[in-house]
Parts: sequence; structure tokens; C-alpha cells
Amino acid sequence: MINQSKLEYIITNIQSKKVLVVGDIMLDKYVFGHVDRISPEAPIPIISVKDTRLLEGGAGNVIKNLNSLNIKTSFISLIGNDASGKTLKTRLKKLKNLEYVLIQDNNRKTTLKTRYIANGQQLFRTDEETISSLDSAIKKKVLQYFKLFIKQADIVIFSDYGKALFIEDNFCQKLIKLANKEKKKIIVDPKGNNFEKYKGSFFITPNAKEAFNATNIEPKNNNLAEQSGRYIIEKKWSQNILLTRGENGLSLIEKNNTYHLKSKAEEVFDVTGAGDTVIALFAAALSVTNNKIESAHFANLGASIAVKKLGTTSINKDEIYKISKEDNQSKIISPKNLSNNINKWRDNNLIIGFTNGCFDLVHAGHIDMLEKASKACDKLIVAINSDQSIRKLKGKKRPILDLKSREKLLRSLQVVDLVISFDEITPIKLIKKIKPNVLFKGADYKTEEIVGADFIKKNGGSVIRIALTKNQSTSNLISKLNNNN
Repeated sequence: MINQSKLEYIITNIQSKKVLVVGDIMLDKYVFGHVDRISPEAPIPIISVKDTRLLEGGAGNVIKNLNSLNIKTSFISLIGNDASGKTLKTRLKKLKNLEYVLIQDNNRKTTLKTRYIANGQQLFRTDEETISSLDSAIKKKVLQYFKLFIKQADIVIFSDYGKALFIEDNFCQKLIKLANKEKKKIIVDPKGNNFEKYKGSFFITPNAKEAFNATNIEPKNNNLAEQSGRYIIEKKWSQNILLTRGENGLSLIEKNNTYHLKSKAEEVFDVTGAGDTVIALFAAALSVTNNKIESAHFANLGASIAVKKLGTTSINKDEIYKISKEDNQSKIISPKNLSNNINKWRDNNLIIGFTNGCFDLVHAGHIDMLEKASKACDKLIVAINSDQSIRKLKGKKRPILDLKSREKLLRSLQVVDLVISFDEITPIKLIKKIKPNVLFKGADYKTEEIVGADFIKKNGGSVIRIALTKNQSTSNLISKLNNNN
């Protein structure tokens, strides 16, 4: 997780940095209305139009996200000689802290995507565009501005939507080599199944579908996400990967390490533009902290906001502060409300992990164990003994911390997805209700001693014993406190 002081540091200091964005801009048009009858001409709905809205899409949405955080930005893109291109020019003129060039190509249309939405649902979309590589004159102009803008940039974003700028491998490689010569890190939002053209980039940020198209490995859980990322690194298509996985959060995959960041969004309304938000916030934070994990956490906050909104949208600092300060009370759940979460996870083929304990005086050993467990599953449920249950097990002087305090500590951990308490001596009733895929327990227990192990194995699950951190236990901690007194 990213603490408030670090969050404040990033948001304050990104305003002194400059980001260069090169990518395919488009105009997003939303037509809103309602449907109450079917056409007599064909079996199609008739939309009664009530409102329309225009937004910058594609690389334009990356710009809007940077702009909403007051980040200085340079931008290079293409438009046609048409109404959509003129509209984009007019809209960009209104943005502050932005220097840009929209190179006009008379041989192409400006991409216009029109979405028709009725009764809260998108019915269909129309695309007006020209998809073709650049001619020599346009390439020359792109290179001219790229060489000019890159000298002032702290980091570079390539926003590839497969329309024009990065269609040719050689031209994409030429831009990357120029950036590397200037020692500028390149963060790429890719398109298509040819990631080889991004060779030399510092980070690539595919979504799950894009990663699957490029690697033929579907990242539907943490293990497969890591495999997909490792494949990209082994092929040397990029040094690192930040894989965006919708409601399942982000996976940061390096050569020797992997980190899975879980989404803070309870519901996903629309993933359109979430990748733009991720790359904008990630690149901006990376230019300040040079810390990949902190930057990924910052981007994850933005993505969790973006998926709750309709269409391409920008994120502001107030929204980021708000979501970072939420208590995550929803992580604490009663047995009655457990099924909704479990069923949703199972529908998405996620690996559900379960562990239990008193967690009285949470210490480094607990954290190490939970982090290891989280890496071996997609969703981790932590069951904790109630105060009454602990007294039966440990005596009248325990617990040291009451149930609410222990719940609050556990729910604050990024690696924990749900916290649930139980009054019985053992959690066997919960285990039988949840039927987790993986049961975790400390290696100080033999498998046959672990409550629920037989049940899990009979139902096709597995039991993982996690090595304990040396000299870390609640009993030892309490003993030290008593001796000091």
C-alpha cells in the first residue's frame, strides 16, 4: 500500500515534472437516450436521443488524466482535415500546462468513435477512421517534434491504439532508440499481438486481453499473470510489465520479482479508458519516485476510480485522496454476506485462499505469512478467532487486542481481501462453507494437524504450509513485554 505521506509527496512533486506523450488521439462521442420500442423496419431498438457528449479518447485521455493532476505535458499526435480533428484542436487549446502538435494528415480521417447508450447500457458503437502507416513526410514531422520535446521530458509515454503512429515496427523502434539515447524511460500502452516492436521500452502496460494475444497465456489468475509477464521479459519485448486486470487489480512483473496489487473498486462499471489512467499515473509517479511498486500503487488508486465511471474519464487528486483514505470497511464481512463475494470470485475462475488465526498483536511474522499466502492465490480470506474463542484457547488474559482492533489491522493490509471472525474453537464451519482452493497454515503444523486439511483435499484443493519467520510470535512478544515490566 502507499501511505498518506508518500501519496502527498507524489501528488505535490509530479507537478514539477514533464511527461511526453506520443500516441493516437481520437474523438469519443457518446449519444445518450432511452429505448421504449422496436423499429417496424427491422428487429432493432429505436433510441430516442436525449443528450450527446464529446471527450478526448485514446492518447487524448492520457493527456486529460495528466492535465487533471496539473502535470506539465508535451503531446504529439495525428488528425485528419475534418470536423473531428478541428474539434480536438479546439478542446486541447483549453487545457493548461500542455504544449502539443496535432500533425494534420490530409490522407486520413480523424478517428471518431460514437457510442450509443440507452437505459444505462451501450447498445452499439460506430467507428470512422483511417488505419494506415505514415508516409515519409508525416514521419519526418513526427521525428522533428519528438527530438524537440524529448529533451525537456522526464519520462515518455507511447499510447498505441493501432491507428497510425506505431503501426510500422521500424519507426516505433527508431523512436525508442532516440529516447534511450537521451536516457529517457519509455512506458508503452500496447496494441495488437506484436510486442516485439516495443523492444527497448522500460515498461509495457497491457491489459489481460492484449497480454493473451501477444503471449497466448491468459492471465486469469496471479500465477498465469506472472507467466504471461515472464514470457514478455524473456522475449525482451520490454524490461518490465504492469499488467492491468480490471477488477482483479494490477500485476507488476520484473525479471526476478512479481507483485500483485488488488483493485480497490468494489464494482466495475466500465473499463473504457482505465488503461489510459493507469499509464498516465504510473509514468508520472515513476518520474518522481523512481519506485516501481509505489508508482504501481498510485496507478492502482486511479484505476479503481476510473472503472466506476462511464467512458473515458480523467482522475483528479481529490478523488485519489478520497479512495486512499477509505477504511475498507467492506473487507470485514459476516458469514451471512460471504456467499456474494465467493460466488463472484468463482465465476471469474479466481483461486481463493484461506487462513486463520488469533492475530493478537499482529507482528512481522504474521505479515510475512500473509504476503506469501497472497502470492499463492488470487483472493485471500483471513478468519480470526473472536474474543470469546481466544479466551477459551489462550486463557482469561487474552486477547491483548479486542476483535475490532484486530479486524482493523488486518483489513488495512493490501494482501488481505476479506476478514471474517468465528466464535468456535476451530474454523471448520467456515472452511466447509467457503470451500477454498488453497488452505494456508504455518509450517509449525503438520498437515494432518491442520483443521480442514482433509476436507480441502477431498474437494480437490491444496494445503500449503508456510515457513515461519524466525523469532516472531505473539507469545514471545508478550513475554518480552512482561519481562520489561
